[in-house]
Amino acid sequence: MRKRDVTIHDVAAQSGVSYQTVSRVINEMPDVADATRQRVTKVLDRLGYRPNLTARHLVSRRSTVIGVVTFATGLYGPSQIVLNVERAARANGYNIMFAGIPEENVEEIHRAVDTLCAHRVAGILMHLPLEIDLRRLRDVCKSLPVVAIDSDFGFEAPSVFVQQEKASRMLTKHLIDLGHKRIAYLRAPVVWRASRLRYQGWLKALKAARLKPGPCVEGDWSSKGGFEATLELIKHHNNRFTALVVANDQMALGAIRAFEENGLQVPSDVSIVGFDDIPEAAFFRPPLTTVKQDFDAVGKLGVRCLIDQFKNERPPSTQTHTVQPFFFERGSTAKPRRKNVSA
Repeated sequence: MRKRDVTIHDVAAQSGVSYQTVSRVINEMPDVADATRQRVTKVLDRLGYRPNLTARHLVSRRSTVIGVVTFATGLYGPSQIVLNVERAARANGYNIMFAGIPEENVEEIHRAVDTLCAHRVAGILMHLPLEIDLRRLRDVCKSLPVVAIDSDFGFEAPSVFVQQEKASRMLTKHLIDLGHKRIAYLRAPVVWRASRLRYQGWLKALKAARLKPGPCVEGDWSSKGGFEATLELIKHHNNRFTALVVANDQMALGAIRAFEENGLQVPSDVSIVGFDDIPEAAFFRPPLTTVKQDFDAVGKLGVRCLIDQFKNERPPSTQTHTVQPFFFERGSTAKPRRKNVSA
């Protein structure tokens, strides 16, 4: 048989105080003598008391759980968003309930939202990175506080956006400022919102400098995908680029390996930039020039948008935030040599 849960009355009996006093200690309220507070705290620890959050919700009519819906948490960006949302939620006295979806379609998203609603979450943060029409969720968003994190809902909602396009322009301009005029691109699948915006940033930076786009190949976000795509780039587009912009750091790692296996040195033969500043980026050979997404700010702003709705401090439609990228110049970029890239 399952052991009976310890109640506030059990703690009161063993502490020799009223259950009201135990409640004040648990909720960190004043008007409790220090000696009494210490005695009750020791009993709480000894008995392993855990507060009944469901009961507390029924009494206060306020949930302490925030729902999170996302996709592809095996990738660096989505996993960092979930991690930092949880950290920000806990700092504000909330827990999170995670609802991952196996594939991003409206039916799966609706099912995840229904599951979270059934658990009476206070609100939902959605990071849905693929290009998908979510207007069918409009009615759900009317009855429950919802925030979009780096996602396009197709309707107005409180949102937190990373400056994806701006970051890509920064990287490309860095290469242009070094003197590169033939700049290739290693793209991720454009069904991803971030991939599309980063690709557009590369194009816009080249257009602003009156340069023609270099060759473009596509990978799948992974190091292996970056390696294979770069082999194709070298095979079919030799002598056509001196620098490469890559949609994320993992693919950049694969690209560096492909160049090395073909006798090309980074950055003396070809410069390369990534995106994300993963923890390993500074330890690549050579260290990778890249941009960092401020996932800590994303988590804090997303949770703050929800809490503002809980408190009705401002109309949800005004809560749109953008997060600026940070540029890190490292050893993977240099001025171009006179000779062109060749296999």
